[in-house]
Amino acid sequence: MLQLDVGMLKKAPGDFQPFNLSAVLPSFELQGESMNFPGPVKANLVATNNDSTIVVEGEVSGKLTLNCSRCLDTYDYIFEVPFRETYAQASQDNEGEVVSFSGDILDITPEVLNSIILSLPMKALCREDCEGLCPRCGCNLNKSRCDCSNEETDPRFSVLKKLLKDTNQ
Repeated sequence: MLQLDVGMLKKAPGDFQPFNLSAVLPSFELQGESMNFPGPVKANLVATNNDSTIVVEGEVSGKLTLNCSRCLDTYDYIFEVPFRETYAQASQDNEGEVVSFSGDILDITPEVLNSIILSLPMKALCREDCEGLCPRCGCNLNKSRCDCSNEETDPRFSVLKKLLKDTNQ
């Protein structure tokens, strides 16, 4: 869990406090895929008391294990994302984009996970030139070649192919 002790900071409007955190975050599921962190997530943050709110900003970095969209192999996605969130005491009348908290401990884990999820690529690729799987036999083309023909013919066009052969003869 990524937690900040802001007990002293709450008593000092206008003050700020740096935090360097490291924690192993829990696995989560996104669009039916299980994603996990192979190591700790690091957060270099500064919390600022803006009188009625505490603004936490900085950077979050680490690795996330993803499945490649083309070849289905797992790979480590390295991320480094900006983080900025505004927190206010639950007893206050909170309006807008403010996260409520109570006590002296801010658990920023849910908002950190949201920032990481928003930074994920739309299509996860183990590498830019990933060749994917053979559509016929399922062989991972990054690791080996298969004996399937490279000629991809949509069965609906077989009649046209036959016509082309007839006119070329």
